[in-house]
Amino acid sequence: MSDAAAHIYSAPAKINLALRVLGRRADGYHLLDTVMVFVDLCDTLHITPTYGPIVVSCDPPVTGRPEENLVYQAAAALAARAGRSVGAEIHIEKRIPSAAGMGGGSSDCGVTLRALNDLWGLGLSIQELIDIGVTLGADVPLFVLGQAALAGGIGEELQPLPHLPLVHLVLVNPGFPLSTGEVFKIHGGHAPETAAALAIPDARRGESALGLLENHLEPAALQLAPQLTEMRAALLQAGAQGALMSGSGATFFGVFADADAAQRAAEAIAARHPQWWVRATTSMNAIKKEK
Repeated sequence: MSDAAAHIYSAPAKINLALRVLGRRADGYHLLDTVMVFVDLCDTLHITPTYGPIVVSCDPPVTGRPEENLVYQAAAALAARAGRSVGAEIHIEKRIPSAAGMGGGSSDCGVTLRALNDLWGLGLSIQELIDIGVTLGADVPLFVLGQAALAGGIGEELQPLPHLPLVHLVLVNPGFPLSTGEVFKIHGGHAPETAAALAIPDARRGESALGLLENHLEPAALQLAPQLTEMRAALLQAGAQGALMSGSGATFFGVFADADAAQRAAEAIAARHPQWWVRATTSMNAIKKEK
């Protein structure tokens, strides 16, 4: 595929600064209350509109049939709405670990929906794209919206949070995936006792995001993989002001006072635990525009 003809998009990872499981619907979907922000760790999508079939490639290559790829499914869902012959060549440069609680596949999917809506001239609204996205995955609507948000329902009820305080982070992944389904199965989807609504901090008032850190799925993930406690301990030992698992795991993140502290911590953790994937980064409240 020629980059001269390709449009290039950044598809960032996300973390959950807070994640509450409020129950489970009769159809098996879990009801959530979660605050999600993007982080400056991105896959890159090269998208070329064509009149041929939908072709998706990935570097590094992924196993499985192309039709199982969320990006392919997003393109196919939009093509079905087009009412005319449309196609695309999509190449994904993967940097976000898979099945890591950081929404890598969902990000690629949501960014593809927005990109092809524009490139194919479909004119669908953001809400229409969100309605398509939620059928593909609970995190996809966030990436369609393109803004940090408080998400409810099964992920489709989004309240943008443009003034969340930015945070300096170290991300740590053990190098193995956790099954989202298994984590939710262990959790059971039980609604917690009544709790106060999440208090959303506002950077304009000088407030900190540290008070948000909460994840109802973390105990279930630790039951499934007890060794993950080592990552939390390593982050706190390296000076994190707080540490939490993102999503259904297995990535943990630590919040640090500034970018230099995060970088020093990442280097120290990587030196002590070379088998882990470790990155220093910062949060973002919006997805960067097309390059």
